[in-house]
Amino acid sequence: MSKVVNGVNLEALGGFVDAVKTGVVSPEIRFSAKSDWAGGTRTEVTIDQFSAGGVQAVPAERSFKLVVDEPAALGGQDTGPNPVEYLAAGLCGCITAGIVTNAALFGVKVEGIEVVVDADINVLGLFGLDRSVPSHCNRITYTVKLHGEDAAALLKSKQVIDGKSPVRNTLANAIEIVTDVV
Repeated sequence: MSKVVNGVNLEALGGFVDAVKTGVVSPEIRFSAKSDWAGGTRTEVTIDQFSAGGVQAVPAERSFKLVVDEPAALGGQDTGPNPVEYLAAGLCGCITAGIVTNAALFGVKVEGIEVVVDADINVLGLFGLDRSVPSHCNRITYTVKLHGEDAAALLKSKQVIDGKSPVRNTLANAIEIVTDVV
């Protein structure tokens, strides 16, 4: 029987960590998404790949569909969150998963976690109305509300993920982006 704390399968996690430590599984993992334009500003995104060292690490039947669109004020039909909202959602999910996993590893019971992310953009740059204004988020802030019996351990779980969160660290640090057009 697997050991599960706060809904986190520590046995599966430990097995993956051990496989990486012993070289059975590559530490180089890749998450992928594929989009297809669906008209207007709507995009349908499929997520099904997660590989380690070029070897598929998840069952072939794993598949998720996301709809990306823009609000009507930005020219869309508002049939799904826009890309910046998905960016905020990704940070919410990464911080939440990291906190609950760290708490589980520390043996701390979590009663609740709420993360609110705000991503601020000045649309003068996005719309090309002022070329001196960047077209990217100029500030991302997040608030975390933790509920549980051991406040100090929950705070430690949050502090640990702040330093290790792949999404937070990707946003906070310049990374290489490579593009191809076919």
